[in-house]
Amino acid sequence: MSADNGIYIFQTKDGYRVAHCQAIENISWQPNRKGLNTETVEYYFGKCKVFKTRVQALEEADRLYEEIMKSDCPINRIWNFFH
Repeated sequence: MSADNGIYIFQTKDGYRVAHCQAIENISWQPNRKGLNTETVEYYFGKCKVFKTRVQALEEADRLYEEIMKSDCPINRIWNFFH
């Protein structure tokens, strides 16, 4: 996972959404208004599964993190390299 990426949990009225996002600061960038940029929030979290509890969201965040790290930083085995 690069330095600009992360796993984020977004709390809403109906629950929690978990997503792997890049440039999360974009959710609050709007040139003429304050608050959240609703288009960007929808882009990052709109299709995410809704979890009813914080514990469920944290479990999903852990699962997603492990999945991403396995693909980003796999353990490469090189046996008998110097033989």
